Parts: sequence; C-alpha cells; structure tokens
Amino acid sequence: MLISGVVFTHHLPEEAMPWMADARNIFDELVIFIDEKRATPGTVSRAEKVASRVLPNKAETWYGADGHSLVAALKGDWRFTLDWDEALGPEWQQDGWRQILETTEFTHFWFPRHWVVAKERYITSNPWCPDFQLRLVRNRLEGTIFPRGLHDSTIVPGAGACFRNLTLDHHVLWLSSRAAREEKVRFYEQLRPGRSEGHYYLFEDYAPREEKLPAPAPAPLDARGEFLPMKKLSPEIVRNVSLETGNVPKMAGASERFWVDVKVINATSETLHSRPPVWPVHLTYHWIDRATGSATIWDGYRSGLYPDAPPNSITLCTIMIIAPEQPGQYLLQISMVQEEVCWFEQAKPEILQEFDLLVTA
Repeated sequence: MLISGVVFTHHLPEEAMPWMADARNIFDELVIFIDEKRATPGTVSRAEKVASRVLPNKAETWYGADGHSLVAALKGDWRFTLDWDEALGPEWQQDGWRQILETTEFTHFWFPRHWVVAKERYITSNPWCPDFQLRLVRNRLEGTIFPRGLHDSTIVPGAGACFRNLTLDHHVLWLSSRAAREEKVRFYEQLRPGRSEGHYYLFEDYAPREEKLPAPAPAPLDARGEFLPMKKLSPEIVRNVSLETGNVPKMAGASERFWVDVKVINATSETLHSRPPVWPVHLTYHWIDRATGSATIWDGYRSGLYPDAPPNSITLCTIMIIAPEQPGQYLLQISMVQEEVCWFEQAKPEILQEFDLLVTA
C-alpha cells in the first residue's frame, strides 16, 4: 500500500521546508505541482530539494486543473492533499494510521485542523475550531468529482470517516503579515464574490479565544477508539440536552458576525460531537422577523461543538451568528440540530434560547 502526499502551490518559502520534509518522510512520495505562471522566486528550487517529484500545473488555479489527469501521475493507492502552509501533527510519526488504512472499507477521511496564531497557540472559537478537512482519499476512485471553484470540496463516492487524533496545523495566520492576508482576502473575493471566507484570515478583527496547542495523542492509534461515529439521536435522548447562553448583544449591524458563549448540558449517555460525515450535531439559530412573525433566516450558520460534549457533562462552546442583511427588529432563537435527523426543538421546544435584537443599517 502506497500513499502519495500532494501539494498544489505557486509559493514555497523557506519556513515551509521542515513541514514538507516531514511529509516526504511520512508518505511514500511527495509530489509538488507548481503553478508555472505564478511561481515566486525560489519556489521551484526549494520544491526540488524536498519533493520526490516536481510537476507543472498549467491551470491558473489549483482547482482549475484536470484533477483526474493530475492524480493519475501519482503512484499511491491513497493521496493526501497538503497546503504549503500546513504541517502534519506529531501523531503522524507513528504507524497506527497506516495499519488502519490497510483494513478499512472507507474511501475517504477528514482530519481536524488547527489555525495557529503563534508557534504554540491556536484558535479555539468557531468557525476556526473545529475545522474538519477532507484530505485523504483513495486514489483513482471512479466517480470522484474534483473541485471546480474556490472552497469547493471533493466529492468522493463511498463511506467516509473522521480521524480524532491525526491533526493538521495551519500556519498561515502567523506566517503572513496582516497586509498579505488582506490581499489574499481581496483575491479570494474576486474569485468568488461573497464566499471569500475572509474572517478566517482577518481573525484579529474578532478576538477569538486561543489556547496552547494540545499535546500529541497517545500511541498507538486504535481504530476502535479513533473513529467515533455520531449515532442518530432519538427524541428521548434529545430531551435530555439543554442549553444556557450568555453575552448576547442587544444590537448588531446588518450582516455582522458576533459570537455567543453556549453551555451544552448533556444529561445523556451519548457523546455529542460535530465530526463528519454522518449525523453531526451543531449549534445553530433562526432569525424571526418581529413584525411578521415569519422566519427571515431558518437555517443559520452551523457551529461545531468544541470540545466534544461527553455524557453527563456541561461543555462551554461558542456559536458564531451572522445578523440578517435587512435592518429591523428580530427574535434570535439559538438551538441545536443533528444534520439529516432533527432540530432539537422538535423534541424539546424549551431548548430554544430566545433574545430580542435590533439589526441596524
């Protein structure tokens, strides 16, 4: 069984060389595809030092390339996609994850990614955390659909799972200056207006919570404990979950993002979590127009639970809320949802946390 590491980039600075070297040692090959039109000085020579192979990517964006042709050049039975500003967590140094792949029936895997703000600290607020990334895929799998736009996901046939302890560290926030990140957001906005996800890169504007990077997971990785699929929750279980909220503002600007602390009170025997792909549990909200009583926004932004909410526990999480585009008086309803199963208020109406809020122009 061979595993190919893959990087699509036009930029490979010296700071990234140790991370690329780790990837080269962990995977059976590291193939770096370089955008020839946009390659920055020194990128090609550095890539040639660390990669098994350096190949051209003639598309203007990594997602504009013919994905099937590119992956056909890889030797691996599996491929792992890595960005130049990402590092594999220390857990990857053990072999347990390879043993899992040798026997698994899954076709693809997600991994938790840390947004690092300093060399030993990462953001623990939504949406930076949890941030699950689909990165490991069976190679040359018939029916795979590759991204055709910025921030699109690869669509992979078959069942998938999410590793709990194999992590990625994303270093863009401290590697790039504020000015460089602002330029990245402008570029992304040109590529996909309204979907640049600029708040990820301009994190200073929102003062999210930070913590020290977690200690490496114990070895060896155990398939029985590594994957924790979310069970479909019955109404009886949902009725034993409650919420307590704090620090909800009385006023917000149109389309403004703001954050609310939420205590998830889990009086059940189940662990509640947001790991993909099956039936994840999220914090979310509705916006109700006070004048009409109708829902202006029913499907609010989904905020993952971080950390997990263990059985019989109280877990402090954060929810990111985006105000409506139109000014007015609204009722904000904070709730929970299990995707493709139910809104929690269907089984327990009193779980709704309601607040009057004025949205200004």
